[in-house]
Amino acid sequence: MKIRISEKKLHTILSEKIRAVLEENKRGMLNEMALPRKDYKDKVDSLIPQILENWCLVRYCSITDRTEYKIHWSDELRGHLLTVSRFSIKGNDSIESRKKVLQEIWTENDYNQAQFLNMTVVNKFIKEGIDTSTAEYGQVLKDCIDAEQDLFDIILSRDVDLITNYSRNI
Repeated sequence: MKIRISEKKLHTILSEKIRAVLEENKRGMLNEMALPRKDYKDKVDSLIPQILENWCLVRYCSITDRTEYKIHWSDELRGHLLTVSRFSIKGNDSIESRKKVLQEIWTENDYNQAQFLNMTVVNKFIKEGIDTSTAEYGQVLKDCIDAEQDLFDIILSRDVDLITNYSRNI
């Protein structure tokens, strides 16, 4: 069976296919750093404990005027916040989509409850030689829970200056 096709028709078909492939490739390049939603969630989820640890350490320094390590911990916090803010969700990288993932992570890990937040950060405080039986430590946990929306907003902003200022002024 012979299929007859004119040269013009063949040119049109090939041009359309090539254009479609180039367009698909172009979209792929734009999403090169974007992750499927599950991978995005896993990557963000893996960094949230370090963000919470460093947030709490910086806040502790602010409350107690213990400044010797505040810059170090705020720089670590800044680095983690910047890393998380760079991640993108393939297909739907809207603020709403990324915020929904953050809310899911918070809910699944019970970070909005003091006992679970404590289990996340207590070992870091002990390692740093900070007494976790003090009122200041309890205040840090409360402040961290209250700062949930601020943390979301900072991560979602993707603004380097805003993240820097936030991490230094908790």
